[in-house]
This record gives sequence, C-alpha cells and structure tokens, in this order.
Amino acid sequence: MSNKTIMRAFGGSGACALLLGAQAAHAELPRLEYQFEGFDIRLTGGAAAQAAVFEDDEAPTESPDAQIDLFARLNIQWTSPDGIIIGANIQQNNRRRESEVLEAGEVYGFVSSDYGRLEVGRQDGPADTLAFAAPLVALGQVRGEFSRYAGTQALLRPLDTRDAFKVIYLSPPIAGLRGGVSWSPRARQNADADNPRSRVILDDAVELGLQYAQPVGDWILGASGSYAFGEADPITTRTDLSSWSVGAEARRGPLRIGGAYVDRGDSNRLTAGFDQWEINGGVSWVETLWGVAGSAAFTKASDRENRLIGVGGYYRLTPNIELRADVVQFREEFFNTLITNDGVIGVVEVQLTI
Repeated sequence: MSNKTIMRAFGGSGACALLLGAQAAHAELPRLEYQFEGFDIRLTGGAAAQAAVFEDDEAPTESPDAQIDLFARLNIQWTSPDGIIIGANIQQNNRRRESEVLEAGEVYGFVSSDYGRLEVGRQDGPADTLAFAAPLVALGQVRGEFSRYAGTQALLRPLDTRDAFKVIYLSPPIAGLRGGVSWSPRARQNADADNPRSRVILDDAVELGLQYAQPVGDWILGASGSYAFGEADPITTRTDLSSWSVGAEARRGPLRIGGAYVDRGDSNRLTAGFDQWEINGGVSWVETLWGVAGSAAFTKASDRENRLIGVGGYYRLTPNIELRADVVQFREEFFNTLITNDGVIGVVEVQLTI
C-alpha cells in the first residue's frame, strides 16, 4: 500500500496577502451597518484562503471550481415598539464549505416574539439547529474542511433537508425546554443531474427537534432529540428519509463538552439495508480571541466503518483577520472489498472579514 503526500493551496497568493495585511493592521476595519428607529441593517463580507498537506492512500478529492472562498451575509431586522422582531437573513458564498461556519445558500425571513420564532425560506431545520453533538470550532474538525482533500466526514447529526425551502417554528424556552418543527414541501439536491439516481428529491419532509438545558451549580447541562422524515421521489429509486439522534452537552464558562448518537439507517440511500449509525463526542474551549476543540467519531454501516479524530482551533490576529487550522486522522474500512483507506490531513486557512 503506497502513501502519497500531497499539498494543494486555495488561493495561495491570497493567503500571503491576507497574512501581510494581518501584520500591518492595527485597527478594526469599519463595519457596514445602519441603525435607525428600530431598523438594524448589517452587511458582512470576506474571503478565506486555504492550504492543505495530507498523506492518503487514495487520490485527492478534486475541487477545481474555486481557488478562494468568498462569502457575504446580509442581516435586516426591525423591532416594533412592543418588541416584535421582523427581519431577513441572506447568506451566500461561491462554493459549499464542508464546515458549518460559512453557511451557503440561506435566504429566509423571520418573525420573532414572546410566542416563538417563525422562519420561511432556505434554512437549516430544527433537527440540526437544536441537536447537541460534538462541539466544533472554525474549520470543523471531524466534520470540516479536511474532507475537501480526502476522507469522509462524521455524520454529527441526523440526515436532514439541509438548506431546502421550509417553514420553521421554534418555540420560546419554557423552564429550559425548547422545541421546533419544520416542513419542506419539496427538498432538492443535485436535482439537475442527468441520472435520476444521482438526484435527491424529498416530498413533505418534516424535521422535529427538542432541546432541554438547565443550570446545575456552575454548569449548564442539556439533552436533545431530533428526528427527520420525508418521502423520496420514486424517480430517484432512493429510500425514504428517516433519521434521528440523541445528544447531550455540558457547559461551564468557555468550556463545552458534548456528544451524540446518530441513527441514519438506510435513510435516502440507493440500496436498502445500509444500517448506518454513529457515536461522536468532543470538547472545546472558546475565548474572545482564540478557541480550540478536539472531537472524535466512529461511524458504522453494513458494509463500512469510519474512525475520525480531529483537533483544531483559531486565533484572531486582528478584529478582521483570523487564522485557523485543523489536523484530522481518518481510517475507513470497506468490508466487502477488504479495502482500508487511512491518512492524516492538515488544513490551514486565513479569513478576512469586513
């Protein structure tokens, strides 16, 4: 078994420029925001450049469509005299990032009051947002940017509808308990593929999430449960969506410890009987200027298993420039073919935010 050591840079010259800017910058760049009579409008934009070194048994994951990540976020909201908040969030970037830091393609409006929050548009549902799991920072560790180059990410939470159009209701916290439900009439991914089996099309997809948290001494302890289900379009020949997880979390100041059990079964697979599940866990410490995290996951299915260990963190060089790094070790075994793929990946990123 021969190993390959490979290096690939995303916008290498851009990364150098951002680093030089970090050394020269001493003041925060002006914020793009406007506030007047209850209106609050904020525009955030930026760029992130990556470089990676990894040793892997397989060929590298191809990603030729971009040399640098660009992103923009627009947040608009108005607060009425009686405290009702009405607004919209728009988040876009030039490619889907593997980590959960820069969300792609989210466009939704919302209304928030003492009775809860209603969201309509492209947005993650409560099966994701209310679920506790291994805590992650910056590049995402076991569910992060490393998978652009090699390896497979951890599941972390239930398989859900991602950023499909949906209607979401999130209840207000009541004695530490908060719930949420969403409905997506038709969730699509890769819907333009010539081969229908490569498409993901779900009808009447529903996500349910429940979260409970209470202070216990100096700690805040919490538990969660999530479930997502929906009908697969027959043209895709995939199984229906049916996935769930239970998780727990403990916080004390900057320290966070969490983990989850995830069951995806053969949810939305091309073949039935895949029977996939995962156990994940981790710990993070987040301060104002820096943060670190370590996480691990063991994922098993009927024909494979995946073991991941990741550590990483970030450091804010200036109010606008952040340096991020991850090191992830993975080992994938495929039972039917007796193939084992393992490796170690190091990813470094510089992000400029205005």
